[in-house]
Order: sequence, then structure tokens, then C-alpha cells
Amino acid sequence: MIKLILLFSVAISIASIQSCSKQDSSDVNQTKIWTHYELSYNKTNDVTDVIARFRFGGATGTILELSDSTGAKVSFNGQIMPYAGLWGAHHLQFAGNITTGTFAYTNTAGTTYSNSVPAGADTVGFQAGFDTIVKSQAETFYWTGTALAANQAVGIYVGTWAWDSDALFYTEADGATSLVMGASAKNGLTPGNSTVYLSRAIQKNDINAPSVGGFIKYSYTTQKQNVKIVP
Repeated sequence: MIKLILLFSVAISIASIQSCSKQDSSDVNQTKIWTHYELSYNKTNDVTDVIARFRFGGATGTILELSDSTGAKVSFNGQIMPYAGLWGAHHLQFAGNITTGTFAYTNTAGTTYSNSVPAGADTVGFQAGFDTIVKSQAETFYWTGTALAANQAVGIYVGTWAWDSDALFYTEADGATSLVMGASAKNGLTPGNSTVYLSRAIQKNDINAPSVGGFIKYSYTTQKQNVKIVP
């Protein structure tokens, strides 16, 4: 299953990761390193962020940095990915929409794990006229683009300047062409101007990785939309 937090991992992870501590991957059991690979395209900026994140023990474990001095490294299409503290991950950035590629991670024992980004990435967009969200009632949101296929999901993030006044909605149902924005989930929204982000992802969980596993994904976030929140 694709969790909503994964749909918007690039958009919302930087603030939460900056304060996280990290350690060198050579300090831990190499079979217990959890791996997260991602291509994340943002149409607003026309930039693709390439991310390889490593954690000890699982998805919520301590962030790990691969150290060249110990022989550990990760590359994307043959290009070594340096560690970026802001991202809490090894990171590269490219202009345009990059939808394919292969990550290769080598641990301190010299074992290499290679994984290619899953095929079948699709775009998503807002329908014409989507400019208002009614806070007090449920609404069905229809996106432009194809119906969801296996291992795909679509999510919406609604954000405002006020603290704790955002909302998240998503679906990963095969064949879906819409999702429901429930009234209760909109309770925290502040009436007035807001920004909406719409993202679509395809994710593969069965990857070549150490025993604790991980995932590889591609996500597409369309150009952000300005809306008005009304009571």
C-alpha cells in the first residue's frame, strides 16, 4: 500500500528531517539498513529531486549517511549521490521531468543492490474551475488524468499560513478517478486564501534490498493551485 505521507514526502519532509540526528552507515548491521529511493517531479518548479534515504532498522529508524571512506556509496544512473543534510538523504536534482533510472547502493561489505524506478508513471491535474473548497461539507474531487492502476495513488494537500490548519486526502483504489474530501478532515482549515498541491505516485515495495526492505517510487506533483476556503 502507498501511504499518503509518501505521496508528499518531498514536499513536507524537509522541515521534519532537518532536526533528526544521523549516523554513519558503517556503525550499524548492514543487513538492517532500510532503503528508500525516489524520483519526485514538481511541475511548479519543473525540477526532479532524486532521493536515496537510508535508515537503521526500518522506516522510522535513525537516518544513515553513506561514507566514502568505508566503501559505502549510492548512485543514480552512474552518478554518485552526495549526502545532503537538508534532505536527510543522498540527493541530486535535475531540470525537467525524469521518470526512469536506476539506483545502485553498495554497503560497507561490498554488496551492491540495484533498483530501477517502476514503469507506468502517470501525470495528474486539476479540473478547470477548481477554485473553492467548502469547509463544512464533503466534496468529491475529480482529477484530470487516467484512472489509478495497481500500486498507484493520488493525494491532495491543502495548506494555509495558519498553524495546524491544513488537510490531507488520498486514494489508492484501483480504477479510481476521484477522491472524497470529507468534512471532518477539513475542520482545521482556515477560511480565506489557501494553496492546494496535487500529487500522483507509483511505488514498488518488492525491491532488491537488505532484509528489512524498503521501497522505490516515482511521484508527480502538478502545478500548485490557489483556492479560497469558504465556511
